[in-house]
Amino acid sequence: MSQIIEASVQADRIIKQLMEVKPGEEVIIVCDTATDMRMVYALAGAVQAAGAEYVICMTPSRMPGQKSTNVSKIIEKAYEGADVSIGITRTSGASIYNQKIWDLLKEGKIRHNSMVMRDMINWIQGGALADYESLYAEGERLAALWRQSKTIEITSPLGTNLKGNISNVVYVECGKAHKPGMQMAFSDGEVSQAPDEGTVNGTLVVDGPICYIGSHPEPVRLEIKNGRVVSCEGDPVAARRLNQIFSEVENATNVAEFGIGLNPDCLFNGDFEEEKKARGTLHMAIGANVSYGGTVYSPVHMDMVVYKPTVKMDGKLIVDNGVVVFEEG
Repeated sequence: MSQIIEASVQADRIIKQLMEVKPGEEVIIVCDTATDMRMVYALAGAVQAAGAEYVICMTPSRMPGQKSTNVSKIIEKAYEGADVSIGITRTSGASIYNQKIWDLLKEGKIRHNSMVMRDMINWIQGGALADYESLYAEGERLAALWRQSKTIEITSPLGTNLKGNISNVVYVECGKAHKPGMQMAFSDGEVSQAPDEGTVNGTLVVDGPICYIGSHPEPVRLEIKNGRVVSCEGDPVAARRLNQIFSEVENATNVAEFGIGLNPDCLFNGDFEEEKKARGTLHMAIGANVSYGGTVYSPVHMDMVVYKPTVKMDGKLIVDNGVVVFEEG
């Protein structure tokens, strides 16, 4: 019972404070067959209490590569009539990485909140409890610096050594989406971007959790050439699963995103959605980058977390061994 009460409190906060849903607005909530419906109904109740209208759409659960970045044409049409979109699919990112959402965001016709692949714990513990006003302000400062930069360099104690080119298309997901064209991803706290296609080269050593795989006892080592993963080794279970995805799923080897976590309240609990937002972590995603302004479609978009990274942009230190320092530089 206490979780239901806490979920209702958080839903009210999300709808009224973070998204500022107004009377008369129309909200679409997209879930799948594995979603905890207590979360869906809490959101619907908060929407109704705000004087707005809601529609709940359910899509099939997806496995990696199984249309896991797509929703049906029916739901795509429904997005066109919405002021606010909330994606809460449990098994995939279908309700956030779908191209239609991002087209509407770019056109300023919708605002969006992604809560995909999350459970009740993501709502009521850890990063969900952050001060999102100050977090959003910090995210905007980092994004302003990022937009001025042309190159990124990432290293880590376990051997990460990556370099690539970056553009000025940078996304702030720090818990606020109160105006058309804005997006958030509750529980939240990151700034991210798709690197320029074909420019990332080097080694990424992943010691944090991986989407669809979770935590792994040994690190995974990815070799990257011209923006594509060309080899994967390390932890036997995680590496085998990744290699299977790379071989079977269209464009799964594409380097799709780099993100820096800023949320000081996030837990290190093995959940990639929680940990990728944790302050001082870095995550790289492979697969689709169309939602980040790129041209590569893939049925997957998979985040993988790196601990204690050092990140430089145009030689300027942004994160130093897991400590966010960009404001001091």
